[in-house]
Amino acid sequence: MTNEEMFEKNIKIAYKIANRYRINYLSEYEDIKQIALLALWKAVLTFNNTNAFSTYAYVVISNEINLYLRRNKKTEQEISINTSINDGELTIEDILQSADNIEKLLEDISFADKIRYLSAIQFTDKEKKVLILSKRGYKQQEIAKRLHISQTQVSRIQKRLKDKILKEMEK
Repeated sequence: MTNEEMFEKNIKIAYKIANRYRINYLSEYEDIKQIALLALWKAVLTFNNTNAFSTYAYVVISNEINLYLRRNKKTEQEISINTSINDGELTIEDILQSADNIEKLLEDISFADKIRYLSAIQFTDKEKKVLILSKRGYKQQEIAKRLHISQTQVSRIQKRLKDKILKEMEK
């Protein structure tokens, strides 16, 4: 069976998987269908006959859609410099232009308290490395290459770091 025939035979799998995301991601549904079709083609090209094709394609398609949604979620979190904060009194631009405003925002938590919060947290060696590289401006993919781990692991470590810091600050 040729690659094209295998693709045509299994196209319903791609649409079925994409349909699962329709309720939660209606505005992105057309993109998700296209991602599913591209992932199906990727599955056809990389299939090595170790499992049933439908099982393999299901995993590849789901992973590609989830990766797309994670990447798309990051862009949604970007905010404009004109976004108002503090009940509409200030914009981010105002804060960036005035060091006094930055100091006012930071005076709620003293430097000593910040040090106390961070020193109370126990970081693993890998967490320390990820934290340092993140603060130096490296992206997840670059950190992953430097530490010889996957980008997904870097993402999980960063989430765990965030949770640890927030948990400590709530105490």
